[in-house]
Amino acid sequence: MKFASSFCMAAGLLAFAGAPSADAATTYRVDDTGTVLSQPVTPMRWRQLVPGRAGDNTVEGNLTVTLRLNLSPWVNRPARIYMSLAPTEGQQMIASWRTQGRLLPGSVRGGGRTLVFEGIVRDAFLEENILLSLMADGRAVDRAQSLQFSFEIEVSP
Repeated sequence: MKFASSFCMAAGLLAFAGAPSADAATTYRVDDTGTVLSQPVTPMRWRQLVPGRAGDNTVEGNLTVTLRLNLSPWVNRPARIYMSLAPTEGQQMIASWRTQGRLLPGSVRGGGRTLVFEGIVRDAFLEENILLSLMADGRAVDRAQSLQFSFEIEVSP
């Protein structure tokens, strides 16, 4: 099985569903056009060689992502940055990642978002390499799909 994934805004694959939080912070989409994927299509493999009724039907795939987030409009401001994954067709995709320390490690389900940074934005560009792991129920994955990741930043007025 293959699973396409993309972080590129230029490809028109990013979804944004940000809404202001209860503390009146304003949410903006982060420009991640400098982000590079290690592979445009991620092969998904069965976790178990012979999945069955009582077995594990999980499929998994891994790729490295070199993130480049343009944070120049928010330098020297306190902020929270979230990674979002748009809803996926027919199955609940879970993406988890490990980082080199500039961002928080974590996971997100299709249709959700997860905090990856909280603090003062110190640099115009945040660069980080992450190892992204994708996981889904293989019984529900029947074709390649594009994953739509995006980044959102919340800043207080």
